Amino acid sequence: MTSLHDAVNRGSLTWAVRDSLLRYVTVVARGSYTVEGGATITTDGAFAFPLRRAVQTDGQWHLSFAGSVRLTAHHGFLDVLIADPELVTGHEGGMLSARTNVDGTTTLIAATDAEVPQHSDVDLAWTANDVHLLESGVELFGGVYPAGTDLAPLKVRVSLDS
Repeated sequence: MTSLHDAVNRGSLTWAVRDSLLRYVTVVARGSYTVEGGATITTDGAFAFPLRRAVQTDGQWHLSFAGSVRLTAHHGFLDVLIADPELVTGHEGGMLSARTNVDGTTTLIAATDAEVPQHSDVDLAWTANDVHLLESGVELFGGVYPAGTDLAPLKVRVSLDS
């Protein structure tokens, strides 16, 4: 087992969730989104969650991130919370989960194809372009998107101390 917890000085998960959802919430439904707990909004409108912990075990990376994004519209009838996401990824593919309720409920949201990290002297980076909604994540989006729906790509960067 390799733990990068102490060696990581920064890193992030960047995800736009689903472009059509963000447009719907902000333009059509005149709703909004908020970020908290260290999450930020990138210049291209995606959400960036800061890395908390990175551990490699048996060829899989277990990556934990902090922060939350909440999308709301229709006077609260549309309310999507994605908090403290976690990604487990390896040669077989990846699984993204997050806390999706204030009571701490964790939901397995999406699956990705296998992605091998790109290495440099100071960074590990993954880009998962093939991200699909899982059956367990359908309820998070109010049943609007069926299982298998394409979601936005996931980008992960882990910077190591030199």
